[in-house]
Amino acid sequence: MMRVPVHRRVVMMLLGTLLALVACEAEMATPTPRPTWTLARARTTPLVTETLAPGEVGTSVTPQPLGVSTPLPLTPMNAQPLIPSAPQTAPATSAPGAPRVAAPMSPVEAAQPFLPKFGPFPPIPIPSRPANINPLTGLPADPAMLQRRPLVARIGNEQTVRTNHWHAGLSQADLVFEELVDMLNNAYANTRFSAVFLSQDPPLIGPIRSGRIVNFQMVPMLDGALVFSGGSNGTRWLFEQTPMINLDEYYNQPAYCYDKTRGYQGRLLTSGPRIREYLRQKGWEAAVPLYGFTFSDQAPSGQTVTSIALTKAPWPTWSQLQWRYDSASGKYLRYSPLGSPHIDKVHPITAKWGNGADCVTTGKDVETHISASNVVVLFARHERTNIIEDANNAVSVYIPLTGQGNALFFRDGVMVQGQWQRQREQEFWRFTDSAGNPYALKPGVTWFEIVPIGYQLDLK
Repeated sequence: MMRVPVHRRVVMMLLGTLLALVACEAEMATPTPRPTWTLARARTTPLVTETLAPGEVGTSVTPQPLGVSTPLPLTPMNAQPLIPSAPQTAPATSAPGAPRVAAPMSPVEAAQPFLPKFGPFPPIPIPSRPANINPLTGLPADPAMLQRRPLVARIGNEQTVRTNHWHAGLSQADLVFEELVDMLNNAYANTRFSAVFLSQDPPLIGPIRSGRIVNFQMVPMLDGALVFSGGSNGTRWLFEQTPMINLDEYYNQPAYCYDKTRGYQGRLLTSGPRIREYLRQKGWEAAVPLYGFTFSDQAPSGQTVTSIALTKAPWPTWSQLQWRYDSASGKYLRYSPLGSPHIDKVHPITAKWGNGADCVTTGKDVETHISASNVVVLFARHERTNIIEDANNAVSVYIPLTGQGNALFFRDGVMVQGQWQRQREQEFWRFTDSAGNPYALKPGVTWFEIVPIGYQLDLK
């Protein structure tokens, strides 16, 4: 056997040590991929974050102490890790159209207080109603349109979106939820919408933005399909631990297209018909039995209030809004920024769809001043989490809406003080007035403003 000179062996040993150190440093520089536990599709979740535009985060006061009047037991959020130590077995999902049943919670699920608890759907018996009455609005609708899965679209609300009239589809939603998103230092970055579509298919919906854990508070009660574009690792991982229909644009690109003349805040779009077509292609479309809300044509007695404004901290100054009651139409008109009508501008689009395809306009713009028959303000606790949502290190906010809490109801120019209640996320909220009597919404569209406990509105 040929002997290697001593000096060569020394050089080879030094070279081997150097290569080992380099490899070790490279391994340290590249984070270990987080284990994933998916319900249907095996995937490695990439880091996808959103960068806030300059000037979108301002100064504000620390949000007020948080809590609900009678909360259900909750584990402290920051006491549990967001990443499991090992992959878990996914809970079983049922076939499209069948009752959705989740397996018993795994230890990972139990460690996450913001994961909703899934069981058979619907969780409680559905009230009897005519087949042509929309359970979300109380209005007559095409029965065939009601035999579908509700869509819950995440729509951005940056100031540039409103001033450029980039909002599309909000005027055709059955329900809209607005909530505070992301805390940077002690300020909220913005507000965002979750628009629910059942009885109408807008020809344009957008701009589509990323999901947040607050969507666990509305999607399960609708057994809906969440229409959104990405999110942080922590948020997306949590979405994948549930049987929700997850239409993240990153994995479902054929359902979306881009208007590349806009900035990132407004460029991603879709349409009602396209999303419906995509759901059918995937076998995810289904008739969903919905409990719905209680409605009445009779106006309640209460305090006369014709202007509702959200202007005080911690509401961001660039997201300030006002609802003005219009007695001629019997609806509330939305103004944002203050004094400027909030416009929804829709035109039909088509595209080759997916993989960054351009949206192609096929018709004229139709502008609508956004309005609502009901404005409901839900007071709930807001808690910081350790989920980092963007490149500025803004963190996600946990807003539990189970248990019970205070509410303000506005319809027909009248305000009624009351409460919301429900035991679990799959149930619809039950509304009562201050005396404990059931509160009925006015038939029509309802906007929900979700605010911290103790928040002071400007009422006139």
